[in-house]
Amino acid sequence: MKKIYIVLAMLAALCASQVLSAQKAVYLGQLQGEMHKQKGGYSYQGMDVYGNYLVSLQDKGVATIYKLSGKGHEKISQFHLASFDEVNHSNVLTFGCDKYDKKDPLPLAYISQCHRKPYNGMKDILFVERIAPDLQSSTLVQTILYDDTVGDFGYALQWVIDQPNCLLYGYGNTINNSDPENRHRVIKFRLPEFKEGSHVILKREDALEDYLIEEVSGFKFNPVGQGLYVYKDKLYMPTGVGRYETPSIMYVWDLVAKTMEEVDLTQCTCCELEDISRWKGKFIIQGQDGLFLIKSLK
Repeated sequence: MKKIYIVLAMLAALCASQVLSAQKAVYLGQLQGEMHKQKGGYSYQGMDVYGNYLVSLQDKGVATIYKLSGKGHEKISQFHLASFDEVNHSNVLTFGCDKYDKKDPLPLAYISQCHRKPYNGMKDILFVERIAPDLQSSTLVQTILYDDTVGDFGYALQWVIDQPNCLLYGYGNTINNSDPENRHRVIKFRLPEFKEGSHVILKREDALEDYLIEEVSGFKFNPVGQGLYVYKDKLYMPTGVGRYETPSIMYVWDLVAKTMEEVDLTQCTCCELEDISRWKGKFIIQGQDGLFLIKSLK
């Protein structure tokens, strides 16, 4: 009888969303972060790609920049972000729509603090940094804060940018991923311009959309939140640490249709997955064990 219930539960889960599988991936190799595997070292966290530049972040705000090519990735610089701090988890990196100066090689970088403790009295702040033209340092040009007066978000609030539409999405849980009552909120804003001031406060009434994924879709899930990426009106969310009880699954939330797909990454990645971007038409994922280029989804 117990086996029957397990089978029924699996069938119900399959019916709730479309389950895809990443059949092929290329392992691009290890990253060269600062003190990654040393005691007290910095774990890999946010990552994004612009052109052939890949910017990899580590906990507290270590940035390493690589040049991507058909031969792999070449490290070209490493520095501490202007927002480097004990309470900057640097959980998501997303490039914005504008460059601080037209001659800059990279657009403005948006970094989700995503820490249980506040930064200068502000929790889950979004750091906006200009990476210097020589790619050797950064400057904090703006901070963005959601004025969460009613407790919309619980443990962590992550931020991601929809570049084609210049929209800013906040995503996070309402309690924490270990609570059965936890839900997942998506809130959408117009992306503030850096010229609007060094500190921008977003209020609930400013939101263009504000909803719980579970309420609008009926889909139930409770992963540990990792990276975010918006591509063609879909929100890509890699999760999991490569173990049986916490498998590597990428959730794909359709921001328009309000439906969910699940992509099984267990056969083509390993270790904890952290953030996702695209390079040369393929998804690229940063994990604690390096970079993975996803070649096909079926």
